[in-house]
Amino acid sequence: MPYLVTLVVLVGVLCLVNLVLIVGVIRRLREHGEALAGRSAQEQNRRAILPEGEVAEPFEAVSTDGSVVSRDRLEQPTLVGFFSPGCTACHEALPDFLALAARFPGGPEQVLAVILDENGEPGEQRESLEPVARVVVEKLGGPVSSALHVRALPSFGLVGPGGRVMSSGLRLEQVLTTAPA
Repeated sequence: MPYLVTLVVLVGVLCLVNLVLIVGVIRRLREHGEALAGRSAQEQNRRAILPEGEVAEPFEAVSTDGSVVSRDRLEQPTLVGFFSPGCTACHEALPDFLALAARFPGGPEQVLAVILDENGEPGEQRESLEPVARVVVEKLGGPVSSALHVRALPSFGLVGPGGRVMSSGLRLEQVLTTAPA
């Protein structure tokens, strides 16, 4: 009988040690996961569009309403969004962009939406964006997307006078931190 009690106590102690080790491993995995997620988001933002403080290369494009859009004509902070018809994340981000664009200071003149379309069929996105923004349809590598070094979609930015990027990111809320009220 004493051997049985000793064996049960030993198994109980081993289980308790195992539990403490598992809790420690789980805590450590969470810390590493959070660190990697933060680093990954920062790296993606740097690759999505020019980072804050950088200056866009000179560009000139014609919007769907026939007006000329260029870096040198950006005299006020301009909200910029890059979308693609075949991009699921773009469709999910579009309603928030439309809502912000509708109340953005300066109206459609201070909002630029670029639809990156390989097939020439931007249909629904173009129709929903035209009331609240100047819309440019171009292929990836076109003048606007090249000037702002777009590498991921959707991408957003706030571009100030002279083409200086005031904020940028893959999520609209990243741009909102410096958006004019």
